[in-house]
Amino acid sequence: MTELERLLAIEEIKQLKARYFRAMDTKAFEELHTVFADDATFDFREALRDPIDGTPPEYSEHPPVSGREAIVEYITGALKDAVSVHHGHTPEIEITSTTSARGIWPMEDVVKNGTFSFRGWGHYRETYARTPAGWRILTSQLTRLRVDIYSH
Repeated sequence: MTELERLLAIEEIKQLKARYFRAMDTKAFEELHTVFADDATFDFREALRDPIDGTPPEYSEHPPVSGREAIVEYITGALKDAVSVHHGHTPEIEITSTTSARGIWPMEDVVKNGTFSFRGWGHYRETYARTPAGWRILTSQLTRLRVDIYSH
Protein backbone atom coordinates (compact mmCIF):
# COMPACT_ATOMS: atom_id res chain seq x y z
CA MET A 1 0.00 0.00 0.00
CA THR A 2 1.41 3.37 -0.97
CA GLU A 3 1.38 6.36 1.35
CA LEU A 4 -1.34 7.96 -0.80
CA GLU A 5 -3.48 4.80 -0.63
CA ARG A 6 -3.02 4.71 3.15
CA LEU A 7 -4.10 8.34 3.50
CA LEU A 8 -7.11 7.77 1.25
CA ALA A 9 -8.12 4.75 3.36
CA ILE A 10 -7.89 6.83 6.53
CA GLU A 11 -10.07 9.54 5.00
CA GLU A 12 -12.63 6.97 3.86
CA ILE A 13 -12.81 5.59 7.41
CA LYS A 14 -13.29 9.12 8.78
CA GLN A 15 -16.18 9.63 6.34
CA LEU A 16 -17.64 6.27 7.40
CA LYS A 17 -17.64 7.27 11.07
CA ALA A 18 -19.09 10.70 10.27
CA ARG A 19 -21.96 8.95 8.44
CA TYR A 20 -22.51 6.76 11.52
CA PHE A 21 -22.85 9.78 13.83
CA ARG A 22 -25.09 11.71 11.41
CA ALA A 23 -27.35 8.73 10.71
CA MET A 24 -27.97 8.19 14.43
CA ASP A 25 -28.69 11.83 15.19
CA THR A 26 -30.92 12.48 12.16
CA LYS A 27 -32.77 9.18 12.63
CA ALA A 28 -31.61 7.92 9.22
CA PHE A 29 -31.47 4.44 10.70
CA GLU A 30 -31.69 2.66 7.34
CA GLU A 31 -28.43 4.39 6.38
CA LEU A 32 -26.69 2.59 9.27
CA HIS A 33 -26.82 -0.53 7.09
CA THR A 34 -24.11 1.13 4.96
CA VAL A 35 -21.83 1.60 7.97
CA PHE A 36 -21.50 -1.91 9.43
CA ALA A 37 -20.09 -5.10 7.97
CA ASP A 38 -22.56 -7.99 7.72
CA ASP A 39 -20.82 -9.83 10.58
CA ALA A 40 -20.10 -6.76 12.72
CA THR A 41 -20.24 -6.75 16.52
CA PHE A 42 -21.06 -3.79 18.76
CA ASP A 43 -20.16 -3.89 22.46
CA PHE A 44 -21.83 -1.10 24.41
CA ARG A 45 -21.74 -2.73 27.85
CA GLU A 46 -18.91 -0.62 29.28
CA ALA A 47 -20.61 2.54 28.04
CA LEU A 48 -23.43 1.87 30.49
CA ARG A 49 -21.28 1.18 33.55
CA ASP A 50 -21.46 3.86 36.24
CA PRO A 51 -18.23 5.80 35.73
CA ILE A 52 -18.01 6.81 39.40
CA ASP A 53 -18.45 3.54 41.26
CA GLY A 54 -18.11 1.08 38.36
CA THR A 55 -21.54 -0.49 38.90
CA PRO A 56 -22.70 -2.25 35.76
CA PRO A 57 -26.33 -2.08 34.67
CA GLU A 58 -28.28 -5.29 35.20
CA TYR A 59 -27.99 -6.29 31.53
CA SER A 60 -24.24 -5.66 31.17
CA GLU A 61 -23.53 -9.38 31.29
CA HIS A 62 -25.27 -9.89 27.96
CA PRO A 63 -22.96 -10.51 25.00
CA PRO A 64 -22.18 -7.79 22.45
CA VAL A 65 -24.77 -7.24 19.74
CA SER A 66 -23.80 -9.36 16.72
CA GLY A 67 -24.68 -8.88 13.07
CA ARG A 68 -25.46 -5.74 11.11
CA GLU A 69 -29.25 -6.17 11.29
CA ALA A 70 -29.22 -6.67 15.07
CA ILE A 71 -26.94 -3.66 15.58
CA VAL A 72 -29.17 -1.38 13.50
CA GLU A 73 -32.23 -2.68 15.36
CA TYR A 74 -30.55 -2.02 18.73
CA ILE A 75 -29.51 1.54 17.80
CA THR A 76 -32.95 2.27 16.36
CA GLY A 77 -34.67 1.06 19.52
CA ALA A 78 -32.33 3.05 21.76
CA LEU A 79 -32.55 6.36 19.87
CA LYS A 80 -35.84 6.48 17.92
CA ASP A 81 -37.62 8.52 20.63
CA ALA A 82 -34.55 10.44 21.79
CA VAL A 83 -32.88 13.65 20.74
CA SER A 84 -29.19 12.95 20.38
CA VAL A 85 -25.97 14.64 19.38
CA HIS A 86 -22.85 12.50 18.85
CA HIS A 87 -19.39 13.84 18.09
CA GLY A 88 -16.22 11.93 17.30
CA HIS A 89 -12.92 13.76 17.55
CA THR A 90 -9.25 13.37 16.61
CA PRO A 91 -9.22 9.70 15.63
CA GLU A 92 -6.14 7.52 15.79
CA ILE A 93 -6.48 5.28 12.71
CA GLU A 94 -3.97 2.60 11.78
CA ILE A 95 -4.20 0.78 8.46
CA THR A 96 -3.11 -2.78 9.29
CA SER A 97 -3.41 -4.24 5.77
CA THR A 98 -5.01 -3.39 2.44
CA THR A 99 -8.33 -4.68 3.81
CA SER A 100 -8.18 -4.01 7.55
CA ALA A 101 -7.69 -1.13 9.96
CA ARG A 102 -8.26 -0.20 13.58
CA GLY A 103 -9.04 3.07 15.27
CA ILE A 104 -9.76 4.88 18.51
CA TRP A 105 -12.20 7.79 18.47
CA PRO A 106 -12.59 10.10 21.47
CA MET A 107 -16.30 10.87 21.66
CA GLU A 108 -18.91 13.04 23.31
CA ASP A 109 -22.64 12.50 23.23
CA VAL A 110 -25.76 14.16 24.58
CA VAL A 111 -28.99 12.17 24.68
CA LYS A 112 -32.38 13.41 25.85
CA ASN A 113 -35.00 10.74 26.25
CA GLY A 114 -38.27 11.32 28.05
CA THR A 115 -37.72 12.53 31.58
CA PHE A 116 -33.93 12.36 31.67
CA SER A 117 -30.91 13.26 29.62
CA PHE A 118 -27.23 12.52 29.85
CA ARG A 119 -23.96 13.79 28.52
CA GLY A 120 -21.11 11.34 28.13
CA TRP A 121 -17.44 11.35 27.22
CA GLY A 122 -15.45 8.32 26.21
CA HIS A 123 -13.99 6.33 23.33
CA TYR A 124 -14.95 4.09 20.48
CA ARG A 125 -12.39 1.35 19.84
CA GLU A 126 -13.02 -0.14 16.43
CA THR A 127 -11.77 -2.39 13.68
CA TYR A 128 -12.66 -1.92 10.03
CA ALA A 129 -12.85 -4.18 6.99
CA ARG A 130 -12.59 -3.08 3.38
CA THR A 131 -15.41 -4.77 1.48
CA PRO A 132 -16.36 -4.53 -2.20
CA ALA A 133 -18.76 -1.74 -1.12
CA GLY A 134 -16.03 0.17 0.77
CA TRP A 135 -14.81 0.37 4.37
CA ARG A 136 -17.21 -0.93 7.04
CA ILE A 137 -17.11 -1.12 10.84
CA LEU A 138 -16.32 -4.70 11.80
CA THR A 139 -16.11 -4.33 15.59
CA SER A 140 -17.03 -1.39 17.80
CA GLN A 141 -16.66 -1.07 21.56
CA LEU A 142 -17.98 2.05 23.29
CA THR A 143 -16.63 2.97 26.72
CA ARG A 144 -17.30 6.09 28.73
CA LEU A 145 -14.98 7.92 31.10
CA ARG A 146 -17.72 10.12 32.50
CA VAL A 147 -21.49 10.46 32.33
CA ASP A 148 -23.54 13.34 33.73
CA ILE A 149 -27.26 12.50 34.13
CA TYR A 150 -29.99 15.12 34.37
CA SER A 151 -33.68 14.72 35.24
CA HIS A 152 -36.36 16.99 33.83
